Amino acid sequence: MPEFFKKIRSAITELIAPGDKVLVAVSGGADSLALLYLLQQFSKELGYELFVAHLNHLTRGEESDADARFVEKEAKKLCLPVFVDRMDVENSALKSSFQESARILRYQFLENTLMSVKGNKIALGHTADDRVETVLMNLLRGTGLRGLAGIPVARGHVIRPLLRCTRSELEQFLSERKLGYRTDSSNNEKKYLRNKIRHDVIPFLRTFNKEISGNLLGLAEIARGEEQWMSEKTRELYLQLVTSENESLCFEVTEFEKQHKAMKRRLVRETFYRLTGSLREITALHVRQVLDLFTGARVGSELKLPGNVRGVCGYGTVSFSLCEDLDSPEIDKKPIRLEVPGVTNLAQLGIQLDARLVEPSLDLPLPLDKKQAYFDFDKTGEDIWVRFFLPGDRFVPSGMQGHKKVKSYFIDEKIPREKRLSIPILTNGDDDIIWIYGERISGQFCVAENTKKVLFIAGKGL
Repeated sequence: MPEFFKKIRSAITELIAPGDKVLVAVSGGADSLALLYLLQQFSKELGYELFVAHLNHLTRGEESDADARFVEKEAKKLCLPVFVDRMDVENSALKSSFQESARILRYQFLENTLMSVKGNKIALGHTADDRVETVLMNLLRGTGLRGLAGIPVARGHVIRPLLRCTRSELEQFLSERKLGYRTDSSNNEKKYLRNKIRHDVIPFLRTFNKEISGNLLGLAEIARGEEQWMSEKTRELYLQLVTSENESLCFEVTEFEKQHKAMKRRLVRETFYRLTGSLREITALHVRQVLDLFTGARVGSELKLPGNVRGVCGYGTVSFSLCEDLDSPEIDKKPIRLEVPGVTNLAQLGIQLDARLVEPSLDLPLPLDKKQAYFDFDKTGEDIWVRFFLPGDRFVPSGMQGHKKVKSYFIDEKIPREKRLSIPILTNGDDDIIWIYGERISGQFCVAENTKKVLFIAGKGL
């Protein structure tokens, strides 16, 4: 077996287990098409199942439509199920850049499709070239070790089997197989930072060092290994130093001050993540402010941080907790019965839930987003209630085995803590969780081949 295929097979066996159901995201470009054919090549030998997904962003007119038709044709050639959807990214309600909006909508589509096929892995076609570009992008924006590590091989159930392969290797593979692929014309538009780095920065750097890409990949591997090691040490030390009292996380000042400054910074970020479920809002400036709070350590001193996090100095301690958002209206936590069929208004949240029974079919259309879901009505029953998170809540996330704490799910999905208490949760008459609205349905209530009655719920708002 040639070295290229040995490398691919090794990567696949590390990321995919026998019996896995893998959704392959295929744009039609060289990278994703090579991923599809390489995964197909080893699927029978290694015992996993493949599905194909393509999202048409509607940004390049006929070119985008042709990409979608091409992916459908390739999937049918391989006798693989294919799921294609269309989303108008430019006119979406998301308040972010085009590229960020496209990324968000693409992942929503992939997650919804994965749930519909009861799969457990999403395979993306990122390559070593993408990793190099990401490292340089992060360097230009300002980054730490995590940014230097670039794109991870796996994060949760998202995997990247081609991350050790170069784009040229994949193009050669397609050429040898006489496989054509689509070329996205927007990849040449230098208004995007990644394209500028790909077409201008990297070729310029190669005039100084022809091995710059390999050197940056080596840097990324070192950074990722050290970042993982330091993260483990941070969590271990965090558990030793932090006590929890009345939903506050408390450090003893003397013990905290004994730590190296680098570890102090990581402990601050770990604390912020534990409280909010995200690191998006905390900056180096905020971390410095927290370190100054410990250094001064005057009783009663207070620091307000993003995400409604508050740090307060006590007698030899500094405690962190979530303070109330005075701008947020108080939500009535009284459970509301869902009208089945009918429309239920959650007026305080600006949400409407439209519930109706539909005909069971193997060809049920995919939900358009995470605010829509199908359920087995005989399993849910008509006694369905809408409530909010309670301590100790557990459910069986679709695509997973066994129960999971809802709190752990929120943390894993990086849902900010201040938002968790306002996410509607649908339960049956026995208070078993059916659906965390806009997030994940319970595998216990999914539609199956023997389903006789299908309940469709579509939400609007939030």
